[in-house]
Amino acid sequence: MLTDLGKELRRIRINNDEILKNMAAKLEITPAYLSAIENGKREPTKKFMDTLFKVYNVPCEEQKNLIQAFHSTIENVSINLSNQSQNRKDLGLVFARKFDGLSDDQIKKLIKILNKED
Repeated sequence: MLTDLGKELRRIRINNDEILKNMAAKLEITPAYLSAIENGKREPTKKFMDTLFKVYNVPCEEQKNLIQAFHSTIENVSINLSNQSQNRKDLGLVFARKFDGLSDDQIKKLIKILNKED
């Protein structure tokens, strides 16, 4: 099944008059891997997204749409805590333990806090 990100990737390909093989070559990945990302069989990485933005010179506004599609596509998130302070490690672990028990109201509050710009 085509994911939200897969739809966006196809749109980029069509706008650039490319086939999957050409896009994969530009992104330095295999066509099979690109197809698997589009169809939700493989999760895209941040590196993949960064390369996509760079290779296709994606404008900021379009990057936001692609990032939203990326987030709707991924099912697992990992955080490397190995080089983090103890406070950051504690925060990550507490969040992971409590994640499933958060209410919608708590989630909205956390999103508001984390998206607040100084």
